[in-house]
Amino acid sequence: ISPISPKSPFFSPGKRLPPSVFLLPPPAEETTSTRPTLSLTCLVRGFYPESIDVQWQKNQENIGNSGNSGNSGVET
Repeated sequence: ISPISPKSPFFSPGKRLPPSVFLLPPPAEETTSTRPTLSLTCLVRGFYPESIDVQWQKNQENIGNSGNSGNSGVET
């Protein structure tokens, strides 16, 4: 996955492109496990400018603080 570069035909200075967001389910082995936690993956792509803030929510309230690292191990 790579961001849109200034050489892309879709790039226009000052033009903002909204992200496409995909929430991926936990792996099957986690859903059949007795562990009290599951892994969720949020894939965000196709946006411009390259800076983005992604926050996890539970019942419409922010949880955890993943920053821009691309990884978060939030337990709820």
